This record gives sequence, C-alpha cells and structure tokens, in this order.
Amino acid sequence: MKLSVIVPCYNEEGNVQRFYEETVRVLGGDPSRADLLGETELIFVNDGSRDGTLQGLHEIYETSPYAVRVLSFSRNFGKEAALLAGLRASQGDFTAIIDADLQQRPEYILQMLDILEEHPEYDAVACYQEQRKEGAFMSFVKSCFYKVIDSLSDVPIAQAASDFRLLRRCVVDAIVSLPEKCRFSKGIFAWVGFETYLMPYKVEERTVGESKWNFWKLLRYAFSGIMSFSDKPLIISSVLGIVLFAISILLMLVVVIKTLIWGDPVAGFPTLCSLLLLLSGIQLLSVGVLGQYLAKNYTETKDRPVYILKEDLKK
Repeated sequence: MKLSVIVPCYNEEGNVQRFYEETVRVLGGDPSRADLLGETELIFVNDGSRDGTLQGLHEIYETSPYAVRVLSFSRNFGKEAALLAGLRASQGDFTAIIDADLQQRPEYILQMLDILEEHPEYDAVACYQEQRKEGAFMSFVKSCFYKVIDSLSDVPIAQAASDFRLLRRCVVDAIVSLPEKCRFSKGIFAWVGFETYLMPYKVEERTVGESKWNFWKLLRYAFSGIMSFSDKPLIISSVLGIVLFAISILLMLVVVIKTLIWGDPVAGFPTLCSLLLLLSGIQLLSVGVLGQYLAKNYTETKDRPVYILKEDLKK
C-alpha cells in the first residue's frame, strides 16, 4: 500500500459522502499518478458521532470499489484518540491526516506527496494556514498559545502547524510506539523528531455543519498540551514561591525596624487584605498546576485504553 488517508469524523453526516467523492476524484484524476487511487486506503474513524455519520460511512464502505476501512468508537473519545486509531490502522508507505469537512482540500495531499518523493531528506510535511479565517480574538488566543507552549516546551513546536500532514512510515511507527494515554498530537509530532517541511495552505469555507471547537475546548486543549510536554510550570511555581518568601522576609524586617526606630504603625487592614488575597491566589494557582500534573499521572497509571472500538469494517 502506497498511501493511507486518515479521516477523523465527528457529526459529519453532511460531509463524509462529499469528502469521499472529492478525494476519489482528486487521487484518481492525476494522469501522472494513474495507479495512486488503487494503492490508497481511506481510513474513516467515527468518533462516536450522534448524527447519521456512521450510516453514511456504511454506505461508502458498501458501495466503494476502493480500499475503505471504517473504525467506529463506542463513544466520543476525542480527536486525539481518532488520530491514534487511524495511525495504528494505516499500512501505507505514506500516511495523510485530513479533516472530513473539506476545509482542507485533498489536492494538498498530492502536493505533500510530491515534496516527500522529491526530497528524501524530509520525513513529514505539515501544513499551516497562510491566512487564518477565525475572528481576531480567536487568532490572538491561538497565537498566544503557540508562543507560550513553544517557550515552555522542551522541544520546538512549529507555530500554527496543523494536524493536516503527510508522514512517512518511519514517523508513523515512532508515533504509535509511544504508550502514553494523555496525547497531544502537535507535541508528539515535534517530540519524535524527523525532518519536517512546513507547507502553507488555504483553508476553505465550511459549507455543511459547524466547527467542533470553541474557546473553552481550545483552552482545555492548550493546558493539556503544556502539561504534557513541559515541567516548567512546576518550576515557575517553585521559583515564585521562593521569591515571595524572600520578599516577605524583607518586608517583615522593614516593618520591625521602622517600628523599633521610628515608631511607625504597621500598615492597616487594606494592605493586609490585599497581601492575603495575592498570596492566596498564588497558592491556589500553584496547587492547581500541581493538581493538573497529578491528574495526568493518575490517568496514565489507570492504564485504560485511549479508545474502545465498537466496529471495524475493512476491505
């Protein structure tokens, strides 16, 4: 098998058939790659969809003359689990990851394939948006997230690089070999190494359905990524505690000296209240950071599977 195409699906009943038709048209319509479609497997991962997505995938599986595989979860486990399931199932020399909503056009898969075939020094191609189409606020939030995680992470994470990628077999094998349960794919792509080519692409307008991401989901995803690939928040909390302790000692000495020498009264209630609120807030923040790391460790030690397959259809 030359090419595997992984398609995570969650409530995409209006898109899966359109995606399938467009992908078949693109992969089978290039005269220079007349045999590509016959050497391609399409792996759809149904992530516990609550609409007619699974029925649509069944129709594609039953009617398609090409290699189609449908993995269906017992419930919604999240996109990270869907990506892992697809990577584990892939058999191609090259593996593409693409969304089902056609905002990421399948034509880019051919461009990425050309890059890897013409440049053996690269092991992966990662697409990034030339121009973001979100609102100014979401663009600002995402930009801040990438700057923060890149500064905190032990490995460089390319800013704005998406999950829309093409990977050689060696990269896929490295990714699926990682046993961790709390997965953050963007960090994993960077952690396993390998030479990656960054390719710009244009995001198309979504014509059917709506985005599954909102501000709070992105915020939770951001915290998960930071905790998974850096211990610097713990170090920052420790350093902050030491600094505040030193400052408190100095302030105590200043207050005692002023009282003994000049008889100045101790600062009143407003100052004391402000200091207590500041220190309590910092303590709660530090405990919260520590709790996030403990929660990650708790999840890992339970050793539950990342996902549970309810159905596996394969041609």
